[in-house]
Amino acid sequence: MTSNGQNAPKLAIIGFGEAGPAIASGLNDDGLSDITAYDILQADAEGRAKIEERAAKAGVTLLGSHADAVHGRDIIISTVTCADAVEAARQVAPHLTSGQTYLDVNSVSPVTKAEVRDAIEASGATFVEASVMSPIFPNRHKSPMLACGPGASALISALAPFGMDIEDMGPEFGRAAATKMFRSIVFKGLEALLGECVVAADQYGVAEKVLDSIGKNYPQLDWNELASYFMGRSVVHGVRRAHEMEEVAETLKAMDMQPFMADGAAKRISWLGTSGLKEHFAGREPESYHEIVAALKELRGG
Repeated sequence: MTSNGQNAPKLAIIGFGEAGPAIASGLNDDGLSDITAYDILQADAEGRAKIEERAAKAGVTLLGSHADAVHGRDIIISTVTCADAVEAARQVAPHLTSGQTYLDVNSVSPVTKAEVRDAIEASGATFVEASVMSPIFPNRHKSPMLACGPGASALISALAPFGMDIEDMGPEFGRAAATKMFRSIVFKGLEALLGECVVAADQYGVAEKVLDSIGKNYPQLDWNELASYFMGRSVVHGVRRAHEMEEVAETLKAMDMQPFMADGAAKRISWLGTSGLKEHFAGREPESYHEIVAALKELRGG
């Protein structure tokens, strides 16, 4: 497929929360404008208003059902929450046919991806497993992704002219999801460690001293900046990121490994994400961990 005229792929996006609008707006800016979308939040008035606003900003045609959104589309991209990935596939599958490709970019385990695959392939459509390997902003559709499955190569060729950065991990399913899951043990594990360390150290007024001490042993990183970044992610996206770590835990359990680190990280990230800080900061990412610990004291009445 090329970026000209009728040869450009027709896209549908299922789930229009954060990743969906980001990918859609980026593709639109780079010349792929024939995009439809549907989100189950359209079922209630408040949710519908938010989705309509996002669709208008992204240049996307919002439709009223899964069936309408995917009808006649070449590529369907699933960007729902990880907890809804399987159910979304099951809702979409009855409306798919051969010749269509379903790209699941949700952060779920290889086992969960397999459930999505089974639902999609039963329809005759092609399933491609993918993992987004960076925050969706600021790169949007250009965020690096890994993809696998027999249909990955053709999908990459179709979307490459519009700036999507997708690496082909081969025809074997599970490899893209596994790479994302096992990397998360380090990244989200570090996020949980720094959150626990800083909140505890702040009770004694030594958070900055602790981080400076770590920096003397590992000077390659700015640990104060890293703590601010990761704790800010936990505050704004903690619920979703904790669910992703629960998927990591399930991946390890399926391999007969006890998920000690993954379970602990999920609990700590969830703790910060459900502490009331997201509402306190009105959804914005705090500039530093100093803001976060000060807000925690305020919320606790201390």
